[in-house]
Amino acid sequence: MNKRTLSALLLVVVCGAHVSSAAAVDLLTVAEQAVDHSADLAASRAGSKAARQAVPKARAALLPRIGGGWGRAYNSIKTDGFPGESYWQNGWTVSLTQPVFDWSLWTAYRQADFVGARGAVDAARAEQSSILQAVRAYFDELAAEDEQARANDYTAALELHLDQLHRRRAAGEATVIDLQEAEAALEQAQLQQLDARSDLELKRLSLEHITGQPFVALSRLPDAATMPQISAANRDNWVAQAETHDYLVQLKQIDKRIATLEVEKARAKHLPVVSVTASHTPAGAGSGYSRPTTTSTAMLSVMIPIFEGGETDAIIDETLALEDKAQDELLGATRVAGATARENWARFRDGVARVESLTRLVQTSRATLSATQTGYKVGSRTSTDVLRASESLYANRRDLIRARYTAIVALLQLKAATATLDLGEVARVNELLVGGAAESGGAPRAAGRRR
Repeated sequence: MNKRTLSALLLVVVCGAHVSSAAAVDLLTVAEQAVDHSADLAASRAGSKAARQAVPKARAALLPRIGGGWGRAYNSIKTDGFPGESYWQNGWTVSLTQPVFDWSLWTAYRQADFVGARGAVDAARAEQSSILQAVRAYFDELAAEDEQARANDYTAALELHLDQLHRRRAAGEATVIDLQEAEAALEQAQLQQLDARSDLELKRLSLEHITGQPFVALSRLPDAATMPQISAANRDNWVAQAETHDYLVQLKQIDKRIATLEVEKARAKHLPVVSVTASHTPAGAGSGYSRPTTTSTAMLSVMIPIFEGGETDAIIDETLALEDKAQDELLGATRVAGATARENWARFRDGVARVESLTRLVQTSRATLSATQTGYKVGSRTSTDVLRASESLYANRRDLIRARYTAIVALLQLKAATATLDLGEVARVNELLVGGAAESGGAPRAAGRRR
């Protein structure tokens, strides 16, 4: 191979490596594409847009209503003893109605603000759910890729050890039992390889379903990446924030307020309703007159409920029961939010501690395997010892990989419990994937996002 050919080959290799690196998609990109692709989020946003119309609809009920019309009629009048008369009439009319006092309408207007807010919170919750779903799918695929790499490395190590055993067997330095143990371990490793390959395919399909498109490669978490930290003293703050700002808690708070106003609307049925009506009908709409006639009326009316057969009392009792139901649902959502925050806080803290412990354990296992292999060469260790040391190293390596991803997902789920998980928070965690060491686990923000 001449120098020119060698240089061209190296250029192809370097360019291929560059393209592979450039094709890697990071966590933030996946989360953004999941948000854009989510049909549930699109539906929630459309629902939020519809909910915003509650305020103008309720306001319209308090404003004057003006209507107008035009008509043409044929009249024929016959009276005993008088000659008959027939004629055509054209006429138009305009009317106005203005509520003066209707407490149920005013209550509905106050209630409309909460209806619009509920739609906004529901859309924000759907966006956060899409982001969290993408995060889980992203790290599930990374874990599956790492598991496949671990299974491949483990299989390759066992194949190399089996080759050594065959050579030692030919030289009379290894037993048939050593070969059988190594072959059994290799078959088990190959089965793990098959399982890892199948699991990776499923995880890729899941991520493709969430984002709507396949990815060539995902940005990986560097081995030297610094895990985010949170203060041990902040657990109660996280719990308090979750119990107040979790999106489900916010929805139940709004539902409770809406239910309270429903009770007020029901009680308003006992109150009088005062309204003003006016109409102006010129030129011929007066019934029974053969000449053009203009009629103008204005009236202040007061409607006082006297007896409705007990319907109003039944409606009040119904709304009071629904208010109690909303209060109980709010209490349940608050408890669940607090428990979820505690669980994810503990999972993240334990996960970080587990990562630190497994990191040291992997280093120790790697040194142990190296020493065992050296001992096997000089005859102080057996083939079984090498197999056990190899299995221990790769099992600890697998557990370390899973622990790192589990800890990061637990942190993001903790932020989700306090309604602070958004694309900005994902961007902070994303710095870990692109080689940064940003701290992402400070105290929770004061309030959840509302849209």
